[in-house]
Parts: sequence; C-alpha cells; structure tokens
Amino acid sequence: MKSFLASALIVGLSGLAPVSAQTADEGEKVFGKCKACHQIGEGAKSRTGPLLTGVVGRPAASIEGFKYSKSLRAAGEAGLVWDAETLDAWLTDPSKFLKTRLDDKKAKAKMSFRLKDPADRAAVIAYLGTFSTAAMDVPADGFCVVNNSDSMHVFITETREGARSLQELNVGEQLCSSSTGAEDGIVSVFESADALEGCSRIIPVGSAEELIEYAEFDRCAWGSHQS
Repeated sequence: MKSFLASALIVGLSGLAPVSAQTADEGEKVFGKCKACHQIGEGAKSRTGPLLTGVVGRPAASIEGFKYSKSLRAAGEAGLVWDAETLDAWLTDPSKFLKTRLDDKKAKAKMSFRLKDPADRAAVIAYLGTFSTAAMDVPADGFCVVNNSDSMHVFITETREGARSLQELNVGEQLCSSSTGAEDGIVSVFESADALEGCSRIIPVGSAEELIEYAEFDRCAWGSHQS
C-alpha cells in the first residue's frame, strides 16, 4: 500500500523536483531532520509540532488541542488542505507561504525550519503520504476507517445489510468492510469496549475515513472534517 501511494505522490510531485522510485524511502531519512519537533506513525503524539500521521489530505490546523499559530488557523479556516503542492510551498518557507496564502504581510508561522532542496521536499512529502488514508487499499465494494488519533480505540464498521465488524485499532491500523449494493456504510469509535458513548460516521462505499482526535458525545475530529 505504501508503494502505491508513493508512486501516486511521485506523479504529483514530478513537476516540483526530480523523483526516483525510492522517494519515500529517501524521505524517511530526510524526516530525521523533522523528528526534533514532529512524530509520525504508530504511537505518534504532538510535540513542539503537531503529529503528522495522516497529514497528507488533512485540513490545516485541525488537530484538536494543538496550539497552532493564528495565521495557520486562519489559513485552515479559509480551506487550506495539505497536499503535495501546499506542503512543498510550506516546507520551502512556512511564513512566506502564509503571507502569500492569506495575502497578509504580517502573517507568520511558528515553524521556522525550511527544506531548501526540492528533492528533499519531494522525498519527505512522499514519506508523509505513506501514513495517509490515501495509502489504504480500499475495496471497490467496501469502506475503511483508520485510527490516526494518538491512542488505541475500539472501532465498529456496519454495512447497510447489517453486517458488523468490531476491532481494537492501534494508531495507524485500519478496519475495512465490504458492502453489497449499498452506497455507504457506518463506522463508530469508542474509547473502550465497555464505553457507552462514542462517535459515528457515514462513509461512502469505495472510500476511507480517518479518526484524528477522539472525544465523547460524537465530538470526534475526522479526516474529512470535524464533527
């Protein structure tokens, strides 16, 4: 699955920098420069910078509880979504990116780190993408959910035909279900197996959803948008 997404990102980044088939693997090495502030993958948590699991395809400034800069929050509210193009511009010069994006000379990012080499930017973006829901091999007749929050939770998928699957998912793990003839399915998440309150989501068949932040009473933050 990671190789599939890496190939897709290579195509998307081909106009930005020369990219080889080993781009995502090279990006893992480049990401070493980011580890002082960011974590990604299983067990990742926000540190000086927000966790980056699922960042490709995620709305900007959408991790609940993290203190983003005022400018980045404004960009997120204005519809900024992290993809190959926006991440490349951000990594080139975060504050300059926000000034241009918001048309505000006073806009400023908390992140001062820059990646000057275009090939390094392409590689690290491809690496980030391997932790995205886009990397999931979603069945054409089914739907999936991935846990991109900061801890393990109990997930349930339910088809319109009444088939249910329950599984505890660690960070980065996924659960998929197949459906017959229906246009969508339902996923629910609970803090634990004995929890009475949780969050639910309708997912179109052929697509995936990611849990970004868990909160009771159906206030979870999801990859598509927040509850």
